[in-house]
Amino acid sequence: MSISPTNTSSPASNTEQFSPEASSILPYTEGLSGVNLWLNDITSNVLYGTLGLIAILVLTVRVAQVVNSHIRFLATLNLPSEQQTYWKRGSKLWLKVKRELLLAPLFRKRHNKEIQLSSAINVGTLPSRLHSIFLSFYILSNLLYCCLLDYHGQSRASLLAEARGRTGHLAVMNMLPLFLFSARNNPFVSLLGIPFDTFNLFHRWVGRIVVIQSLAHTFIWGVNNEKARGLERLWSHLCGDPFLIYGFVSTVAMTVILFQSFSVVRHAFYESFLHLHQLLVIAAMAGLIMHCKIDGLPQTTFVYTLIALWAFERFIRLCRIFYRRGTKMEVEALEGGACRVTFDVRGSWTMSPGCHVYAYVPSISLWMSHPFSVAWVESGHDQAKLADTTPVSPVSQTTISSSSKDSSSHKIETSVSHDSDADFKVIPKGNGRTSVSCIVASRTGMTASLNRAVRESRNGKVSLRAFIEGPYGGIENFKSYGTVVLFAGGVGITHQISHVRDIVSAFADGTCSTRRVVLYWSVREVNQLSWIKPWFEELNSLPRRGCEFKILLYVTRSPGLESPSRESVLKKETGASEHVTFGRMQVNDLVRGEFERRVGAMAVGVCGPGGLADDVRCAVRGVMSGNGGGNVDFWEESFTW
Repeated sequence: MSISPTNTSSPASNTEQFSPEASSILPYTEGLSGVNLWLNDITSNVLYGTLGLIAILVLTVRVAQVVNSHIRFLATLNLPSEQQTYWKRGSKLWLKVKRELLLAPLFRKRHNKEIQLSSAINVGTLPSRLHSIFLSFYILSNLLYCCLLDYHGQSRASLLAEARGRTGHLAVMNMLPLFLFSARNNPFVSLLGIPFDTFNLFHRWVGRIVVIQSLAHTFIWGVNNEKARGLERLWSHLCGDPFLIYGFVSTVAMTVILFQSFSVVRHAFYESFLHLHQLLVIAAMAGLIMHCKIDGLPQTTFVYTLIALWAFERFIRLCRIFYRRGTKMEVEALEGGACRVTFDVRGSWTMSPGCHVYAYVPSISLWMSHPFSVAWVESGHDQAKLADTTPVSPVSQTTISSSSKDSSSHKIETSVSHDSDADFKVIPKGNGRTSVSCIVASRTGMTASLNRAVRESRNGKVSLRAFIEGPYGGIENFKSYGTVVLFAGGVGITHQISHVRDIVSAFADGTCSTRRVVLYWSVREVNQLSWIKPWFEELNSLPRRGCEFKILLYVTRSPGLESPSRESVLKKETGASEHVTFGRMQVNDLVRGEFERRVGAMAVGVCGPGGLADDVRCAVRGVMSGNGGGNVDFWEESFTW
């Protein structure tokens, strides 16, 4: 069905002369002639309806998981380790779905390990199997909607006009998920339990679809106009019509976004990419709204709505920032190319373990922000409690065992005594301030500038004015699992240490089902173990109430560090409380061993380089298979962007 134009500009001026064939094409070169508005609406409604059905399906699975976790939590809260055996096993069908679909990489193993053509050229990562199915379905459905035309009963020019209208309409309609998937305040992150990293992946692919549809819209317009006017008059017509100029500006801006967002460029010049990306988005949306407004196109109201939603999300960000007001940021240089950043923020802090914040440091990066995982939070309430209560005495006996003088592994065990009366001390009121600490590794851009500034200071410390936005994330909860095994690589410890603190603190309160927690942390150099030494000491001072807690550390490089000197170095960097091994983690063996020793249901989490994450994922899928498959869940916090 073709719709006649209701509010369009004249496709040709009165002074131009055209052949009869060209005159028959001209009505279909612009405006709504030949555009099937009814089918356009049908395709976009089906597109949104499909996304809605997928969201409902994911929400149903999410609710089922939350309900199951809560039932398990209530059933095992007061049970000792030996009575959680029932929860070791899971449904064979569900285990197979998780192993072959939910947790599966696209092919055999690689998922988050970056594909590098050289040390300087990174072409990104592979989507998982589930991500690939969704993206393939979304791409193919958009292709189908663009090709769903009336191929009979109309002229070639009219058919092209219908295709032009369809591609332009879908390009605009796809901007709603495009904007939503990129929003920090996306409500579907917490509602569906899908991490922001996954939405960011979808944002990039939907953006590519929008650009391709916009280019197709422009190309099809050019085909009809070239046939009617010829190339010379087509160009003069384009340059003389504001409606076309604004549309062309929008298409060019989107095309530049496509090329500058390639992984090679994005990773090599991320902050420059971000600046240019935002400016190009503004240019594309400004051109689009003028393009729609001048000719009164049906999408005008929708574009205004998109801009309003974008502005509203930015307004929420500003509210989050100004609620905390400006904060004092203390930066301390650490060994191993990192620094400890501590924000002194106003008011109380509602923090979920595993969350992150965005920091704005005008003196370092002007108006740009950078995400930091939150490792440790101390409220005024906590600080007052530590200051006014009797300190716990972490004494008794320290034993260092080594199989031989030249052993590369030292196991250091500490038995700790605690004053049980400390649990019943009166807790005084805090000072209304909260310190939020992060560990920041020096990479490029803002983190490199921050690291340079602190190392150029006299005492290795610097105080800066900053703004903080958050917290975001923290949607995983491990307290219903009998066994929690966490892997961290490098600065990924900042994400995992918050989970460890949350669970170990819950030991003392009797508010978790967890009876066994194991943290594996791998670093390149031994001096990097000192990054979070004070927090390790505090964790080791907390009462366990019969629950098992282990920290096992791995150092992959130890140049010039001979065996006789290792013991003193380990005591200096970590204190006498950890198991340190020089060499790489054998992830598969570690996961298999923890699986055999598990208590109840088991959760495995990983945060670190892509290669480590892929190894842990592969190992977890391995223990799910066969007759010995057990109730194991996997959670990954990735570093991709």
